[in-house]
Amino acid sequence: MVMVAKVKKEKTESMDKSFTGVKSRAKKTVPAVDNTSALVLNKIIDDNLYASVFNEPRNSSLTAQYVRTYQFNQRKGNAQTKTRGDVAGSGKKPWKQKGTGRSRVGSIRTPVWRHGGVSHGPIAKDWGLDMPKKMKAKAFLIALSDKVMKSQAYFIEEFNINEGRTKEVLALTGGWKLSGKIVLIIDQKNQNLQKGAGNLQNVEVVSYKNLNTYQILGADSVVFEKNALDSLVTLRVSKEKYAKSE
Repeated sequence: MVMVAKVKKEKTESMDKSFTGVKSRAKKTVPAVDNTSALVLNKIIDDNLYASVFNEPRNSSLTAQYVRTYQFNQRKGNAQTKTRGDVAGSGKKPWKQKGTGRSRVGSIRTPVWRHGGVSHGPIAKDWGLDMPKKMKAKAFLIALSDKVMKSQAYFIEEFNINEGRTKEVLALTGGWKLSGKIVLIIDQKNQNLQKGAGNLQNVEVVSYKNLNTYQILGADSVVFEKNALDSLVTLRVSKEKYAKSE
């Protein structure tokens, strides 16, 4: 019994020594994202230069007309069925009109028969509507001015995203403590920001050149890159000068 206990003790000691030589797998540490400078939000309404540009009064009828036009233009209208004139088949009368005891029929392509045409089915149609450019521009300014008046429009120096990861964008937007959908307006193409925000349902990244009124109306908050906001202001001021010169 003493010998057995001694062997077990030696065995456990040798196993402990062997385990000490095994390297433990250390967890990879992800470097912290430093977005402290980008977290500083500035309200557009607090800046006199920007607030003086985006001060267009509300016009509900114009905004509603823009929304209707936009939604109709998104409609594809591709649904289409084949009428009796489109389906394949002979145009010959299957049998004579009288004397056979069967019901009269003029063509095998009749909608009553199998493989025949469809009666009163949908036809491909262009649902697009037109709206004057000046009305579109005014609707855009009204929507953005409404966001400014409600203190839902902000700007920052730049969007600092280093690796294009979703957690970076969450860290960036989470520090702002903004609820609902956020639209981030960039000046130049920012591949890391667009890649990181691709999986986020409530974050949309768009260039100021492609920004439209519908996106502004559907957002709870809009955040501009400063250069993008400056470009919009310059564009707005130049249009006003051109309109006065006409």
